[in-house]
Amino acid sequence: MTVKSVGIVRNYLLTLVLLISVGCTVADLPKSATVTVESTAPENLSLVVSTRFRTVDDYRVFANADTVEITGDYSRVYALNEEARISATLINNGDLPEVVRLAVSIDGTVQFDRSGTLGPGESLPFEYLWVIRRP
Repeated sequence: MTVKSVGIVRNYLLTLVLLISVGCTVADLPKSATVTVESTAPENLSLVVSTRFRTVDDYRVFANADTVEITGDYSRVYALNEEARISATLINNGDLPEVVRLAVSIDGTVQFDRSGTLGPGESLPFEYLWVIRRP
């Protein structure tokens, strides 16, 4: 496929997404996400959360992001904006493994719930993008 063909396909898909979204109302968009972190002995854990980001070549590019140092169990409700997306990544910045749980609910519905051991330098990522479904 040539570069020109890729551009045409990309423009077609963008137009299709825009056309589909015209039929949806703002009431259909999810309103909030609850991010919960649990750890047996939180030490050197960070949580990076963003509701404004893009994925470019498999990398997240943040327009804004909150970084929270986890010192105990943590739970926070994040308001979702008109993009209806959230990225939450739990990172072990320490030298020892940590037993962790990361859970994310969107408007009260669990979308992600993972527990396990997070090794030094490892991360546990979650990304949610609201998808328009055709009736």
